[in-house]
Amino acid sequence: MQKEKRKQKRKKKKRPIATFFSLLLMFCAAVLLYQTAEDFKTTIDLKKEISSTESTISSLETKQEELKNEKLKLSDDEYVKRYARGKYMMSKPGEQVFVLPPKNTEKSSDE
Repeated sequence: MQKEKRKQKRKKKKRPIATFFSLLLMFCAAVLLYQTAEDFKTTIDLKKEISSTESTISSLETKQEELKNEKLKLSDDEYVKRYARGKYMMSKPGEQVFVLPPKNTEKSSDE
């Protein structure tokens, strides 16, 4: 009879320790799962940011090429003269500048 009581006491003592370790294991698993989820979210956010930055870089490289071409054109004196005449309505001596109205494809209501 005493042996049975001792066995029952040992079982009762072992159960709280096993419960503690199982709860500790569950807690550790939950913490690791949370950290994994946070890392995954961070990875997705960084991939979006990289994609956005790459598209910005691409557009800036295109703009840089356009500016380099414009710089080359502006080094040509003839181009600068034609550009100034067209954009700023400059004229050569003895030349008249006429400003034409823009073409309208819509019919006017006066007709």
